[in-house]
Amino acid sequence: MSVTRPTLLITGASGCVGHYITEQLVASQAYDIHLFIRPSSRLWWDPSAHEHVTVHYGNMDDLSGLRDLMPHIEYIMHVFTDWSNSPYATFLNVDQTHALFAMAHPDRLQRIIYFSTASILDSQHRPLEAAGKWGPGYIRSKFLSRLKLETHPYKDRIVTVYPTLVFGGDATHPYSHISQGLPDYLHYMKYLRFIRMNGAFHFLHADDIARTAIHLLTAPNPPAHVVLGTEPIQAKDALAILRDRAGYQSRIQVPLPTRSLLQIAQWCRITIGEWERYCILNPYFTYHTHHPATFGLTTRFPTLESVIDDRLVPHV
Repeated sequence: MSVTRPTLLITGASGCVGHYITEQLVASQAYDIHLFIRPSSRLWWDPSAHEHVTVHYGNMDDLSGLRDLMPHIEYIMHVFTDWSNSPYATFLNVDQTHALFAMAHPDRLQRIIYFSTASILDSQHRPLEAAGKWGPGYIRSKFLSRLKLETHPYKDRIVTVYPTLVFGGDATHPYSHISQGLPDYLHYMKYLRFIRMNGAFHFLHADDIARTAIHLLTAPNPPAHVVLGTEPIQAKDALAILRDRAGYQSRIQVPLPTRSLLQIAQWCRITIGEWERYCILNPYFTYHTHHPATFGLTTRFPTLESVIDDRLVPHV
């Protein structure tokens, strides 16, 4: 006897967050899952082993291969992002993303979870003008997409999620950019242990991002805009944790004013763009955030120590 499940399209399944999302959704067996991935993409698991998973190979710059599928899709998890610093990012992240959404049938589509980035928001969750004016191609495209979503025909069915700093990855999941470089970052604590910096930020492990996004697929009356992250952590506290995990101690920390970073860059003849300058002069990236515990679920990695230890412990 066949099982009738709602249909779900996932883009970006080959990335770090995409792997955690597909893993959890495949295990739940709650959906007939359709993956739209590039032919060159690498999945760290075998989709052919699951009868409720179908892979569609293609590129976001040509959506014609999805023409027959999209009228039957009820849910979309759009994790795909082009990270390039070029107008091509705008074409894919804005024009083609919105074209993909428009291909869904109005009588069939239930909800879209769209991945953006918290970098395009101010502390009140409004579009950050600096991101649209000075941000690199990826940031600027996400800013433009946020503005365009406000007039999209399906805007009432779209939940936009804004990840903050993303940790995650192991033997069965690709590493995020931050987690990939974390062991190398710890070596710099030999020098950074003497510095105290201003600033604050949020983070969230990809496993917790996945469970939050999956919950939002069917949650009743979800917020239209959800920033994903733990409670904010001060930069000085984060440096202390990194110093401890690197095995260094220091009783003396010298304050490093944010403007001093610009002066140091000038001395070292390092070019600082307008977006980088803005971020340096505005080091407090804090928002009203959501994570699994916000919705009554368990946040597996609630602290900076937990995401660091998850990265440093060997995974079999």
